Amino acid sequence: MVLPEELRVLGSVADYLRSPQRLRRDVEWCGIEPKYCDEILAGAVELLSQRERLGELELTAKAMFSAASWGTDPIRDALRDESLGERFFLIYPLLQRLEELRDWYQVRGIPESVLRHTLYDFQLWIETQHQRTGLSGFREAGWLRNHFLGRVFRLGRLQFEPTMYTYPFVPLVHCKSGEVRIVAKGGAAITAGGVFADSEGATEPFIDLIYEEVAGEVRRGHAVAANGYIEPVPSDFAAGQWRKGLNWGDTVLSLHIPAGEPLDFTACRESFRLAADFFPSYFPGLPVPRAVACGSWLFYPGLCDILPAESNIVRFQKLFYRFPMRSATSSQTYERAFAGYARPIKAEQLKTTLERRLYDHINEDNIPLAACGMILAPFDDFR
Repeated sequence: MVLPEELRVLGSVADYLRSPQRLRRDVEWCGIEPKYCDEILAGAVELLSQRERLGELELTAKAMFSAASWGTDPIRDALRDESLGERFFLIYPLLQRLEELRDWYQVRGIPESVLRHTLYDFQLWIETQHQRTGLSGFREAGWLRNHFLGRVFRLGRLQFEPTMYTYPFVPLVHCKSGEVRIVAKGGAAITAGGVFADSEGATEPFIDLIYEEVAGEVRRGHAVAANGYIEPVPSDFAAGQWRKGLNWGDTVLSLHIPAGEPLDFTACRESFRLAADFFPSYFPGLPVPRAVACGSWLFYPGLCDILPAESNIVRFQKLFYRFPMRSATSSQTYERAFAGYARPIKAEQLKTTLERRLYDHINEDNIPLAACGMILAPFDDFR
């Protein structure tokens, strides 16, 4: 493949791969283990001998940082074989941008330690790929691309991404008592058990959600119970008594929970404290985030039924107002809680208390659906 001239002047990924010293330096700087460093360098050598694939790598690099979002174009995502060059194909356009990203952090005065910690995701996802397939490699360019675009930051145990609030729920705050109720918006249906009708395993009868606003005030709607499920009967909210704690489009911090470490409760609280100070300090032009919001298997309410109250997962859930996820599935629960186990899972494979209790819970005909949680500003409790 002959490259278009406009790609030649952008800076060639091939030229980057021809500098093994720089490539090794960058890979090591990102905290990638030596055995994987060696494989990444060997993969670069393989690609340098394949002219057509190098051309596609240039196109991938351009699309990765020019497109509004990262799609599923086969030229970007299709593995041709199990060679190292193919398995690590998507990591090279990212690594090529490391120096540029380091400069971006330096200009903003963000500590280098934050970037190193953020880019440790490379190591985590290489390990995850190995766990899933039995072969090392890197396929999470769509996710790591956000790190290189300055959207995601790891602050201690957790990662944070400024974004807009788009969940189909309205948090209401009582004007006098400060009580918070999470109310589902209309236009959808739920089961009698309080999850959305488009969720995995949902069965009839379905209940159409009622949601009424008058002059910008929520007057009637289905609130979320303390257990994280939507109540089947709508509640009434007196005029002038409740205000919206969050509006569609408000700035929030989307929370991401990296694998690889225990969900230590104290460490998580420290991450929230760091985030409360980080964004006003380094992004003063950013509207003040009005909430932290997250969707994860870790918010499945059933975990509170099978784990002790003092467990890290239960304590973590209790920091949030929980609510169901639209189109919820159990796939992330299986992917994260039973990592490395092929289905059907066998009892004799299980190693941890969480695995064994969740396995029994599922065998009692429970579906461990991913769910959501939010923490409303101000975040003074974490400072």
